[in-house]
Amino acid sequence: MARTAVTSVALAAAFGLSCGGTSEPAPSVPRVDFVDGAIEPILHAGQSVVIEGFGFGDAPGTVSFPRAGGGQVGAAVADSTWSDQTIRTTVPDSAASGAITVLSAEGRRLPAAVRVLPVAAFDPATLVWTARPVPFPRAPVGVALAAATAPAGSGVTITAFAAGGAEPLGIDSAFLPDSGVYASVVQPGGLVSAWVRQQDLPVPRAFAAAAVANRYNSRFAGSALYVLGGIGPGGRAQSGVYGAAVNGGTVVRPFEALQPLPAPVAGAIAVVRRGRIYVFGGADSLGRPQRGVYVGRIAVDGQIDGWYTEPALAVARAYGGGVVLDDRAVVFGGLQDSAPPGGGLDSLPARLATADTAAVSLLSGFLTGGWAPAAPALPDGRSQFATLDLGDQLLLVGGRYPGDTAGTAETLAATIRGDTLATFTAVSGVTAISANGGPILVGPAGIAWRDADGTAHGLVLGGFNLRTRLRTAGVWGF
Repeated sequence: MARTAVTSVALAAAFGLSCGGTSEPAPSVPRVDFVDGAIEPILHAGQSVVIEGFGFGDAPGTVSFPRAGGGQVGAAVADSTWSDQTIRTTVPDSAASGAITVLSAEGRRLPAAVRVLPVAAFDPATLVWTARPVPFPRAPVGVALAAATAPAGSGVTITAFAAGGAEPLGIDSAFLPDSGVYASVVQPGGLVSAWVRQQDLPVPRAFAAAAVANRYNSRFAGSALYVLGGIGPGGRAQSGVYGAAVNGGTVVRPFEALQPLPAPVAGAIAVVRRGRIYVFGGADSLGRPQRGVYVGRIAVDGQIDGWYTEPALAVARAYGGGVVLDDRAVVFGGLQDSAPPGGGLDSLPARLATADTAAVSLLSGFLTGGWAPAAPALPDGRSQFATLDLGDQLLLVGGRYPGDTAGTAETLAATIRGDTLATFTAVSGVTAISANGGPILVGPAGIAWRDADGTAHGLVLGGFNLRTRLRTAGVWGF
């Protein structure tokens, strides 16, 4: 695998000095550095995690979590997964927020702060989409959407960031990209507040990907918003990556150019997990779906610590979906043939129903093997949908698929259990957006999160209304 190493000195200074960036501790100091790839992670019961640090000892010791109701509860650790610098374990069912303790065989006690959210099972049969009263201030398509989660007292604060997008020129084959960035603080229960304009991107982008990093999901002690790839004003895919420091729900510094992706892509499948950004597929500057896979770790100064080129997808795909589980990545759906920016609204080209999977190291975050066909495939070919990862359920919302003009399968759901992704099934009817006076969505952006009590929420924004073939500013959630 090849790694590039160019970084932005200006951005390192902006992130590292103004927003709490930190350097790695001296390797001789016994300590816990990171849990699940983050400084102070937000975890849930049953989740597999790796504890990183130094001085754990070569002989296995023990790991304990605070117990809900008081006391401590031991976490299972296989002897083979214990080393002086890494430990793999599983969050116990009764774990609570507080300080975990690594107790070495020599008696050394090493603490680390974690947040543990309860797991409130989400039943797709109860899904009811509701129009949010605060619409997006513009009506572009191809918006990049990301959510930042941060503890606040006994609760959590969720901020939604929306970047770029485009206004169609004509119908759906040409676009005028936008550089606007907006933020909205999500209220308890999933309602969004007013969308506030932030500092703009330095260049217009549409059909890009967005990610937020902070101490709760990465090695970075500050907070930053990233925008990756997308199409530029000429309608061609770009490789540029831009980042800006964030404080609370506000972009506080101008966006800076970061390490670019190894190749230009738009409509890529992007996933943030364990302090790393995964980029799967996407379309090149000529609209041709690609097989490229890239992994970039968010460093302690907020930089992307180089992009690694990973084993290529088995099938080229763009405008599809994906998820990174404990020990494997799964991608599904999308377009395999060339298409205009955004994938277009025509019923052709054919959409993929297939899924592919590859093994991922829980420790390094890199792929450890090639891609192979995976079950479950989608019920039918589908592209241009939003993917919402709720932890125990994966939802696919909107897109182009057989029967889409009637909204027959607007939302698909699949259960997640560790590394197992169950069969996708349709969740539609009276709960659907299109059945409640809303549009038939193609190309919406989406995010998902959980409240402090474990209640799952999702939100989709923008995209095309297939009924009218016009863009929409609507925001829908549950």
